[in-house]
Amino acid sequence: MELSVFYRGPRVLITEEYFEVATGVAGVAGPMGVRRYPVRALRGVHIVRHDTTGHALHQAMGLSALAAAVVAIPLVGRLSMILGGLTVAVLLVQAAISLSRRPPASWELVAACDGRYAVLFSSVKQREFEQVCRGLQRCLEHHAGGMR
Repeated sequence: MELSVFYRGPRVLITEEYFEVATGVAGVAGPMGVRRYPVRALRGVHIVRHDTTGHALHQAMGLSALAAAVVAIPLVGRLSMILGGLTVAVLLVQAAISLSRRPPASWELVAACDGRYAVLFSSVKQREFEQVCRGLQRCLEHHAGGMR
C-alpha cells in the first residue's frame, strides 16, 4: 500500500499516516533524530507566532542617536560646521538603521497528541512554515473527508 504524501521538505514529511520532523541539524553538535506524530491522533492544531525580543533595544538606540544629533548641533556651533554636519549625518544614519531593523518572527505549529501538547514544527522562515501548514491542512482535510 502506497501512502499519500501531502508535503515533503528538507525537515518535514507529511503523509496520510504521520507527521514526521527531523530534529537537530546536520553538522551541528547535538543528536540527530526524527519525531513522528500519528495524524489521526492530532487534535487542536494551531499556530503560535513569537515576535522576537530586542526590537525595543533597537528603537532605543535609534532614538538616542536621533537625540544625540539634535544635541550635537548647538554644541558644535559655528566653529566647525563640517564636523557638526558629519556628526549629525552619522547619527541620523544610525538612527534610521536602528529604527528600521527588526528581528524576524518565529512560528510554531502546536497540537495535542495523545493528551499532551507538542510543538510539531517551528521555523523562522515564513515560507517554509506556510508550506508545512498547507501540507498538514490538506492531510487533515483528507482524513475529515474520509478519503481512503
